[in-house]
Amino acid sequence: MTVTKEVSRNSDLLQDELYRLQQRTQIGPEVRIEWLPGIVRYQDGKRLAEEVKGNTIIIYAENTQEGIELVRHGFSEWLLNQNTKMYRQLINELISLFEDLQYERKERIVEALTRLL
Repeated sequence: MTVTKEVSRNSDLLQDELYRLQQRTQIGPEVRIEWLPGIVRYQDGKRLAEEVKGNTIIIYAENTQEGIELVRHGFSEWLLNQNTKMYRQLINELISLFEDLQYERKERIVEALTRLL
């Protein structure tokens, strides 16, 4: 079997596992898999085997069986992220509002200091 056919076959196995999880949970049709064997990524000094970015599960492992386990892990992480998504959006909005208010306050102080000088 050529390398290209093997990569395609392995990629299909990972995609089949994702599809199986989507069918069993009846959630997440927007989730997709990117398999990038051989790519090395680090986070906080640790090598990543998989990561979830938005609706994409990125698998870095070269071994297909490990990749299947990582699809399960990534899909579970994606599911949990859906639960916290609204909280993160709320917190980000509060941070943005606070920064706007703080900026306005700082500008008022700068203007007062400028008049003073």
